[in-house]
Amino acid sequence: MHDFSDSQIVLGSSSPQRKALLKSLFPNSPLRIVPPNNPDELEFTGSKNLFAIMQQLSQIARTKNEDVTAQLSDASTTYVLTADTIIFVPDDFDTYLVLGKPPEENRDEVVRGWFRDHYLGQTHHAMTAICLRAPDGTLHERFVKTAVTMEAASLDMVDWYLSTGEPAGKAGGYAIQGLGSIFVSSIQGSLSNVVGLPLRETRDLFETVIQNGDS
Repeated sequence: MHDFSDSQIVLGSSSPQRKALLKSLFPNSPLRIVPPNNPDELEFTGSKNLFAIMQQLSQIARTKNEDVTAQLSDASTTYVLTADTIIFVPDDFDTYLVLGKPPEENRDEVVRGWFRDHYLGQTHHAMTAICLRAPDGTLHERFVKTAVTMEAASLDMVDWYLSTGEPAGKAGGYAIQGLGSIFVSSIQGSLSNVVGLPLRETRDLFETVIQNGDS
């Protein structure tokens, strides 16, 4: 396995969780954090099928990558990694609703509704699109989906969770790496994917790029 100690990796994200996960993968690699200049992202509105969700998620990750690459003075020796993670829940036959970061206004009310209507006693999904730009300029992409099942907990417990303030700024309104884990009964797939960066699949993507000679 390539150790990437001689490769500069740029993470296009301000997420401390993604930084910690990526650093754990490549502890000996020079790692730079360069968030996108434009923080605005395409919004997921209305009910969508899985293909449409994946298309939009891909566009968000690619747009971030282009933004970050444009900030670099020399990208010819650099790997640029960007990602975007969403939570989505069943809506109707073959369609889903995407739950983003809860709004500042009425945040607790919104997140309480998500737990009541979509989480407690049910299964939802987290999906991440990873976009890796190789030093030769080619883009490589991977999608990772994880199923998360929550216990049929009481709304009193949800209200306690809301009082901690943890849901603020979290996709889907909870943090599985934090206190939000108390609601989770089972996970099918990558736990780190729900946090924001699937470790095994990210490592595999880097290895695939190296094996294909895109370095």
